Order: sequence, then structure tokens, then C-alpha cells
Amino acid sequence: MSQAKVDKYKEYKKNRKEELEKEKKTKQRNALIWKIVGCVLAVGLLVALGITAYNAIRDRIQARPDYNREEMILEDIAGVLETTAEPTEAPTTEAPETTADTASEPAPSEAETTAAPASN
Repeated sequence: MSQAKVDKYKEYKKNRKEELEKEKKTKQRNALIWKIVGCVLAVGLLVALGITAYNAIRDRIQARPDYNREEMILEDIAGVLETTAEPTEAPTTEAPETTADTASEPAPSEAETTAAPASN
């Protein structure tokens, strides 16, 4: 062996322990970095799946009919359910005709009807 090779080997042997520790720390650091990256990717995937599932469930709940909403009331196609009826005749202002029985008795005045006590 040449003298350069011998010197190189002696130097390697002298620093071998430190070099092995350095390589070991580098491997551990790389392994830790890969574990962290793997965990971050796994958490990201789980979050994405969770959000997707949440949105699917929320859409399914919103798609269900709510029978209390006003949008569910059917339109009155036939006009049967109209609440405001159109008057067919003009209202009359004349007093209704009275029969002979009620005509003979005088009508009570307002003061009499409000002041009269109820008798049982």
C-alpha cells in the first residue's frame, strides 16, 4: 500500500467512532423527518375525508323534506283554498225585515243592555 492510503486508513480508524455516530444521527434525523411527513400526510388525508363526509351528511340532511316550511305548501291551483272571497253581491244597508212577534216589543236601548245585570 502506498503511504497515502495508509495515512487515510489510519485517519479513518482514528475517527471511525465519531463518523459512525454522525451517520447514525443522520439516519435517525432522516427517519424522524419521514415519520413527521407521514403523520402530516395521514392527518391531512383524514381531515379531507372528514370534511367530505361532513359535507355529504349535511347535504343529505338538507335534502330531506321539512314539513314545517312554507315552501312545502302546495299552490291552490283550483282556487278552492282562497281565503279572501270576492263578494258576489253588494252588501245591503237596509235593516232586515222583522216579524210581527218582534215588532210589538220595543227594542232595548244601549243603556239598558249594558247596565242590566245578568240573571240566572
